[in-house]
Amino acid sequence: MRCPVWLALSGSILYANSAKLPITATDLLKIQQVVDVTLSRDGAMAVYAVRSIHTEAPTDPKGEPAYSYRTHLWRIDLADANSRPVQLTFGDRSDSSPAISPDGRKLAFVRTGPAKERPAPQVWLLPLTLGGEAQAVTSLENGASRPVWRPDGKALLVTSAIPLSKIPGKPQFALERPARDWFDYDRPAPGAKPEDPKPVAKPDGDRQAIRTWLEANASKDNPAVITRLNFQDEQTLQREARLPQAWLIDLENANKATQLTRGFYAHSNCEWSPDAARLACVSMPASNEHPDRVRRSNIVVITVKTHERRVVLDRSGFSFSSPQWYPDGGALLIAVQDLDDFRTRRIARLALATEDYSLLSKAWDGAVQGEHVASNGAILFTGAWQGGFPLKQLAENGELTSVVSEPAGVNAFDEAAGRIVFAQTTVENPSELYVREKSGAIRQLTELNSPWLAAKTVVLPETYWLTRPDGTRVQYWVMKPAGAESGKKYPWVLDMHGGPAAMWGPGEFTMWHEFQTFCAWGYGVVYANPRGSTGYGIKFAKANFKNWGEGPSGDVLAALDDAVKKYTMIDAARLFLTGGSYAGYLTAWIVGHDHRFKAAAAQRGVYDLTTFYGEGNAFRLVENSFGGLPWDPETRRILERESPFTYVSRIRTPLLILHGSQDYRTGVAQSEMLYRALKQQGKPVEYVRYPNIGHELTRSGPPLQRMDHMLRIVEFFERYASNDHEAPVEASPAPAASAPASTAR
Repeated sequence: MRCPVWLALSGSILYANSAKLPITATDLLKIQQVVDVTLSRDGAMAVYAVRSIHTEAPTDPKGEPAYSYRTHLWRIDLADANSRPVQLTFGDRSDSSPAISPDGRKLAFVRTGPAKERPAPQVWLLPLTLGGEAQAVTSLENGASRPVWRPDGKALLVTSAIPLSKIPGKPQFALERPARDWFDYDRPAPGAKPEDPKPVAKPDGDRQAIRTWLEANASKDNPAVITRLNFQDEQTLQREARLPQAWLIDLENANKATQLTRGFYAHSNCEWSPDAARLACVSMPASNEHPDRVRRSNIVVITVKTHERRVVLDRSGFSFSSPQWYPDGGALLIAVQDLDDFRTRRIARLALATEDYSLLSKAWDGAVQGEHVASNGAILFTGAWQGGFPLKQLAENGELTSVVSEPAGVNAFDEAAGRIVFAQTTVENPSELYVREKSGAIRQLTELNSPWLAAKTVVLPETYWLTRPDGTRVQYWVMKPAGAESGKKYPWVLDMHGGPAAMWGPGEFTMWHEFQTFCAWGYGVVYANPRGSTGYGIKFAKANFKNWGEGPSGDVLAALDDAVKKYTMIDAARLFLTGGSYAGYLTAWIVGHDHRFKAAAAQRGVYDLTTFYGEGNAFRLVENSFGGLPWDPETRRILERESPFTYVSRIRTPLLILHGSQDYRTGVAQSEMLYRALKQQGKPVEYVRYPNIGHELTRSGPPLQRMDHMLRIVEFFERYASNDHEAPVEASPAPAASAPASTAR
């Protein structure tokens, strides 16, 4: 049996009964994604950021091409339906966070140079009307991000994160270093110049000189000295905390930079009031505790002229963020997070006169994302829901309507003058930009992926629901192998999502290529959203508390069982299993309890929950998900019960384990423990370790590693499937669909 059927015709490989070609591993390199969008104040123009993969030919004819990510900015005239996108920025760099000036004549954005140079990002300015080159307007030592135009267009607000050691004075919170105090060595004065005399640093000096010498070594991370609770970044150790602060860039005074917020309080997501007299910022409550231990945030309003700082919202047990001014300047739209329930994120209106807030999103039983005060006073937002990320509108009277419905996924959007521009993911196309006019008419603005997809076979999923014995309803999807023929049987993959507070579906971008690649290789796919997923209400999201293994695994296996009953083409003797992060955990859990699968691949997983607490930067998941800490006797019993490693002796399914060597989210020792335990027992296991990459390996890791990762899973499954699968490769490149001249790269 061959799944799917391939025919060699005139030097090309084609599907039987189809002129279209399969999705291949290298199609990953063609996918472009809109990652940000902003509109001019009058809604006549949109500027958007497109992330793509650039390929350079190998310097050695026998070598591998070099791949790199680039993000460039584009603009399009929305008033003219015949206008085409125009590229604004080019080159080996990434440009992001576009912000159009109030008069529509200039564009501020954040530029980061080539990754190999690792420069600090800075804010740049580009003329939009008279032409000309972009120019840097910041040169802050610690970089600059998030440009926000002052309402008069004469200045910018930017954010720069400053290391604690570069902030004058002494923090109000504890250092948490045994028998030491803040800066009890001779540190250079803030703003010191290289030619200034340096503090005495001698390995054979007095205690002060030794401390200064040791600190100089630690400042170069040789060695890294850790005194913090939250000491892991995504791929490195975080030796020193940084506090974001707001800066004013005066564009009419030689781009003079003035720090607006100071001290040992963070100030982030700052926004100008309509009259530009105040800033609303996210900050941190006054506390003697180190910021690593303070999980909540508050809202402050700062008077720009006097620097007066007023806390307008601070509640025990809640974290507040994302302030946005209402047009009258008397209220803020804010996000509210209940710290006892990390799965919830709601929005509220904060009246500044009374400092009271009222929840707005009561009609939405899900987490809110990307909230925005629209020009008509309504609130626009997205959020995970039943396989998509719909765009919702909450009217001032509380009425909730859909602008874009699930299962599509809206990844970025902006609104001005009644016009909404949004980036959308569907199964048919992973990312394009659309505009919704005031009339409600929607039209596509870009052709990022449409041209090359026109020559490809894209498999569409079919959606189903099932009810578990405890009454829980679970949604799942089935994708047939590409070119599947009635009456034949095919191998099938149960693919699972991580999180666990995440959601998959037709509107989810990250899995588009993986699902289509499995189908192109002749595998069907089943994927589900088990209890603990977002997108099905708060109760469903909390249903995996102290139950990471049995409940969610039962849900995904029930989805597979239901699919087998519905689809006679599923070969129940050739089932495969995979998933990453929490789903790497779930993969190991299932093969320790269920032996139906021919082979499985556990990606970037957590396998022992006790050690996960120590080596992962998501360590708070242990307390949040299991109700305690590893040294609590009852919690320890739960963690042992819920850890896949506890059941490692029961695993007999051939297992492929994949992990990044610099993964500080789930910790590389997790994969080492699982591999060694299986290898010691003589079980069929293989371990793949990727260098210089962290937890985002399969989403934003180096393209070569991403393709390797995908194909290693396919190749491992092929060892245990039938031997007549043929590689979905093109004998000759498919002819490229011609793009309009104005969209040429």
